[in-house]
Amino acid sequence: MSAAAGKVVRKKIKETLKIPTSLIDHSVAMKGIAEKHISLQKKNHLDKQYKPSDFKPKFQYINMFGRARWKAPRVSLRKLNDMRKNCEYLDIDPHSIGLPDKPPKKVLRTKPNKGKKHERNAPERKAKIEKALEEMPKTIETWRLEKLKEKEKSKPSLPF
Repeated sequence: MSAAAGKVVRKKIKETLKIPTSLIDHSVAMKGIAEKHISLQKKNHLDKQYKPSDFKPKFQYINMFGRARWKAPRVSLRKLNDMRKNCEYLDIDPHSIGLPDKPPKKVLRTKPNKGKKHERNAPERKAKIEKALEEMPKTIETWRLEKLKEKEKSKPSLPF
């Protein structure tokens, strides 16, 4: 971009955003206003045709002793994402050069906190207490009958 074109762009940014030109970062790419600089090397990456195997790691046997290792993919994930962004900026379809689809975002696993032991056991304990309270009249009645039976047993059989 030439100096004159840069002044025009800064003027447009200043008018649209209503902020002083000194505060504008000229490297920021704002679609339609400022241009993003893409290096020649990165543009050359977009000219190539890629195979799906270029983005996947490979398992290879190395020598006659049967030693094997994983070989890194030809295009790293970082480079792939840069290429995808550049395609989007230059309005190129990523599928046209053989880039794979974006993987779906994984749902975060929600696991409850461990908590304290008394907090974890509280629902069971409350249920146990409720059950005991419901059966309390029956329990009291059985206890009274047991006490009466013990009292009867402890009494001597002779009246004197």
